[in-house]
Amino acid sequence: SKCGQKVEKTLAVRVHNCPYCGLVLDRDHNAAINILNRAVGTTVQACGIESLDSMMKQEATIFIGW
Repeated sequence: SKCGQKVEKTLAVRVHNCPYCGLVLDRDHNAAINILNRAVGTTVQACGIESLDSMMKQEATIFIGW
C-alpha cells in the first residue's frame, strides 16, 4: 500500500511485509486500504506519492427541466 508494489504471497501468509518500502501490516488491512484508494480514485506511485487516478472518466450530465 505504501509504495504500490505488489508482493505475492500465499493465503497462509497473514502479514503484508513489503521488501521494497518496509511496510508491515495485516494483509486484510492492506487490502482494505488498496480497495479504499481504488474507490476514491487515488493511486500510489512507486515513490509513495499519491495522485488522482487518470483512468477515471469525467463526463457531463445533461439535465432537461421538468
